[in-house]
Amino acid sequence: MKNNYIHVTVALVLVFFLATLSDFVPFWMPKMNAMLVLLIVSVLLLIWVGFVMSENVQDEREAVHRMNAGRVAYLSGIGTLTIALIVQGFVHAIDPWVAITLGVMVLSKLIVRLFADTYR
Repeated sequence: MKNNYIHVTVALVLVFFLATLSDFVPFWMPKMNAMLVLLIVSVLLLIWVGFVMSENVQDEREAVHRMNAGRVAYLSGIGTLTIALIVQGFVHAIDPWVAITLGVMVLSKLIVRLFADTYR
């Protein structure tokens, strides 16, 4: 189980790293300052993901705090993206990244929930 956990952690860190550094718009070449900021943000994101993925729950209270924090973060993200879609819909200029991010959040929550219920 511990070995599988390490593989999942490494895979998630690599996915975050590649998604952050990938150039989704091939004709856009950022300036040197933007590239430096992108690199710094990528490194900080990787450090943060490492801390989040490696934290251990010691007792029930910490587990409840962690679950509540995850729920609040998820609902805050969903709410913010939904409001962004509504506002952009009124302006008739919907950014596809907002819709894609909202879809990925909902699908990942659904997949993890189904996986957790299946193997519990």
